[in-house]
Amino acid sequence: MNWKVKVFAIGGGIGLMVGLAAAALYARTVEQSQVGRANVKLPAIQTGDLLRIVISVITLVRTIAGLADADEA
Repeated sequence: MNWKVKVFAIGGGIGLMVGLAAAALYARTVEQSQVGRANVKLPAIQTGDLLRIVISVITLVRTIAGLADADEA
């Protein structure tokens, strides 16, 4: 098996698991914050919160991409 295929498979699997875990935690938090209501509604995500998440994800991806350079030093 080509090394790139392994990298994509492992990265995709980890990304899938982290994404599902984040979604489950978010859903649980929404349910807990709306206890007692007949209909649970998805709250609106504030622009500032979304921007912080995007910046964090970009930083994480850049850090992971930089791991290959750290081995060469």
